[in-house]
Amino acid sequence: MNNNGEKKSFEEHIGKKASWMQKWRKKGIFWETVIVVGAIGWMVALPMVIGGYLGNYLDKHTQVGAGGLSWTVTFIILGLFVAIYSVWRVFIYKK
Repeated sequence: MNNNGEKKSFEEHIGKKASWMQKWRKKGIFWETVIVVGAIGWMVALPMVIGGYLGNYLDKHTQVGAGGLSWTVTFIILGLFVAIYSVWRVFIYKK
């Protein structure tokens, strides 16, 4: 009799743990999505910000004639292309 009681208690305990894990797995999908979106955000923002700072530095330290090329805009666009390639390489092109 005591053995059956322990078995039933053990089954109830395992059932509670299993239901708890299923709830967290459903919530885990949300957090995984948040992490992926955050990673994409960093992968896009970081190259563009670095490009902007590098271009700004070059604009201040080089002489470009009136109406000439802006290094800041050039490096921001280059950073955007680097960002698009890195997001494509990591998340879309999975080999």
